[in-house]
Amino acid sequence: MKKLLALLVTGALAAGVLSGCGAGGGDDKVIKVAASATPHAEVLEQAKAILSEQGYDLQKKSKELAVLLDEYIKHNFEPLTAKFLDCFLAYCEKISQMQEQGEKGAIAYLHFSVLKTNILLKKHEIRMDAYDENWYLDSVECSGSYPVEEFYSYLECYGDIVEDLRRKSGGMVSLTETQRRVFEESNLYLFYIAEMIRVGMRKAVREEAYQKVLRAPCFTVCIGGFLDRFDILYKEDRTQKDSAEVKRYLQSGNKKVFRYEICENLDLSEGNYEGLEFQYASFAGCDFTKSSWEKSKLVFGNFQNTVFTDAKMEKTKIFDTDFSGAKLERVSFAGAKLKYISFANATLCRVDFSKALLAEEIDFKGARMIECRLP
Repeated sequence: MKKLLALLVTGALAAGVLSGCGAGGGDDKVIKVAASATPHAEVLEQAKAILSEQGYDLQKKSKELAVLLDEYIKHNFEPLTAKFLDCFLAYCEKISQMQEQGEKGAIAYLHFSVLKTNILLKKHEIRMDAYDENWYLDSVECSGSYPVEEFYSYLECYGDIVEDLRRKSGGMVSLTETQRRVFEESNLYLFYIAEMIRVGMRKAVREEAYQKVLRAPCFTVCIGGFLDRFDILYKEDRTQKDSAEVKRYLQSGNKKVFRYEICENLDLSEGNYEGLEFQYASFAGCDFTKSSWEKSKLVFGNFQNTVFTDAKMEKTKIFDTDFSGAKLERVSFAGAKLKYISFANATLCRVDFSKALLAEEIDFKGARMIECRLP
């Protein structure tokens, strides 16, 4: 998991999460402060020359701090995860206690919120709220907090630099502009926090404190601004589904990318899933006999105890996906790229990996392999 998070955050940097700071090309001497329209942009153009003469390079500082945070997370991943679990499971205890006392019903949404006022006040914590199916209209508050000073201490350093630039700009850069720049920069740090929570949830769901919480059939964990847009971090869907309807939905052609689809213990055999991308999907217990997945992408997937007999997996790209306990027979991964994959305790019979790229951490622990071909 340490390598998983490291790859995620490194990929985010490369993909342009730092685009607000000018990553992805150009002169690394350019100072970029948030200014979307004149006259602010013109003023900042004048300020840049002055600030450059004083030895300030805001864009470079942004990158340096991001690298420091990246390194810190990679070297402290386990204690950071443990801290999240302790905090989150204690919050789960609070929720279940309120439910036992009849104060809360089944939880449908658990929202991690970032408050802009906390950023300005240097109060390094994320708010947690548990809602019923009415979501924001839930009349009974159940909140908690998740301390994130390890992440936001780097943002605080960035904010101090921006404020110093404002003071030395001779009034050309306003307080509003510097605050907006800090808010924009905070999106990067929120990404790190979100990935920490996303990974931590995989462990949390196995804990008794979490299991005690009464959850709605559709349960979603998300993160974003308070009463604002959000991103899903974890999802449960225990509603009953029809195999034929799910297969039609996946093959309809209306969507190419599926996120957090939960379709478990279904017969999805003989399906054509070529060229589709599944992110954080769970197909545990499904039968994919004679299905075709050519050129598909599986990212952070759960395919535990699935059946892949005579399935076509050529040219697939599979990252951090769990096939533990699965049964694969007469399956070809020719031209496929696999990284961080678990085939633990799986049965693999005549599976051909000979022309596949097996990158880091392919786990065959406890797997039964019969007449398989490896690279």
